[in-house]
Amino acid sequence: MLKSAMFVCAAMLVISLGGKAQSAQTEEPSQWAMDNAMIGPDSPIEVPAGGSYQARVMYPVPDGPLFPLKADVTWWIEPAVKGILVEAKTGMMMVAPTVPRGTSALLHADISGRKEKVHAKVYVYSAKADPLVGSWRVDSSHSCNSRQSGSSMTQTATESDVDWKFHVDKEFWIGREFGIRAGVQQSGTYEYSLAHSALKLMPRWPAHEAESHWQVALNEAGDSIQLQLASRGHSDKNRVCSYVLHRVKREN
Repeated sequence: MLKSAMFVCAAMLVISLGGKAQSAQTEEPSQWAMDNAMIGPDSPIEVPAGGSYQARVMYPVPDGPLFPLKADVTWWIEPAVKGILVEAKTGMMMVAPTVPRGTSALLHADISGRKEKVHAKVYVYSAKADPLVGSWRVDSSHSCNSRQSGSSMTQTATESDVDWKFHVDKEFWIGREFGIRAGVQQSGTYEYSLAHSALKLMPRWPAHEAESHWQVALNEAGDSIQLQLASRGHSDKNRVCSYVLHRVKREN
């Protein structure tokens, strides 16, 4: 899944169509919103075993998050997956604790007044085995020495409104999702070792960005982590940077 590309495309779409969207919403707000409806607020939907998720039908607005669509919606999962249920009229999805890690499902929504159905993938993970999955906000940082690091991420991802996102499929994304400064600072794949508290980021963007290795200290509640850049040799001995991240709680 190309999440970083999706974020960039979404931001570009919102900016390029901002004026048109506002005009369309003024003239026929319901129709414009209906035509651009999607399932949100997350894409894809990632739910821990034993957890729940409030799915909503939403539409994009300029420089902001998705906005709820006011319409009658019928929800269902097809094909059926044992242990994953969704309430037909509310969109509240529940995942039983017994659902295996890695299970996926397809969520459907039938919107009254819209011919085409909308769909979203659902992925189940283990909160214990996959503690990094989710969104995190930079709380504080000690940036690398720019002459030694050569890393665009470690030089620029220091503001408090930068998000780090780790997904079930081992992809990560760092940047701003909304606003005029929205954009990707770094994206690619990651490997996390729970036993060794070690994280490896393998960027695909920016091009030619070197991989980085981090030591991870996760607090007992699982809602705060400290990342310390690990030295990988003599040339990296002065590369000292760290980040404190706090989990961004999902509003259901």
